[in-house]
Amino acid sequence: MSDGRLPQTEEPLRQWLPMVVLKFLVFLAFAFVLFETTVGLGERDLGSGRAWVTIAGMMGLLLLVGVDRLISLRFTTSGVEATLAESKSQALDEVGALDDQQVAAAARAQILEARSPDQVEGALALAIELNVHRVLVRVKEAIQKKRKAYVRYRPDPRALVETYQVACLDVKAGKTQATKANDYLWAYSYDRETIVSLRLGRVVGLELCEEGFDPAELMAAWKKEPEWNLPREW
Repeated sequence: MSDGRLPQTEEPLRQWLPMVVLKFLVFLAFAFVLFETTVGLGERDLGSGRAWVTIAGMMGLLLLVGVDRLISLRFTTSGVEATLAESKSQALDEVGALDDQQVAAAARAQILEARSPDQVEGALALAIELNVHRVLVRVKEAIQKKRKAYVRYRPDPRALVETYQVACLDVKAGKTQATKANDYLWAYSYDRETIVSLRLGRVVGLELCEEGFDPAELMAAWKKEPEWNLPREW
């Protein structure tokens, strides 16, 4: 069983070496331009050549800034993704909503230390996975004890967290090609007065209520007994 701590990972050579090589090449190009600008200048020409040296220096600084900007971007088939800073901001917002504060704190530290968007995504994905295990334990308890629960759910990474009362029924994988890779919490929502399916990876927290529920009452209109994935005595 996980203790809620995220493992420390070293940055792969393939992630930092290209950045060092690229900056070194830019520096060499910058030095070459300065050399070509000043070589052969006599005392009379040195004064007028200073303007070109200044321009070359400014261009070199702009190139270094541009290299940092390109390194912080990630190119995909769909275009340029968010910068590293933007990725960190969004990831910190997501882990900040998790109920498991130990997991959230560990993930937050790894995200802040991340050197690439891939590392940010890795820390976030692991934090979500650990939080799912915690939520799943409480879902099983709610089913076995037939107790209502308050679920905190974020339908989209950029959406606000929603909170409503449910009766947990089961956990099942999605049925379509687009959803079968994810597990979903099936529950009766007292706010919506219907059965809802909530993607388990987006359930940020679940707390049991003292109030119980009657499974027979919820399933009164069902035509046949369902095949449950999670064990229960009802």
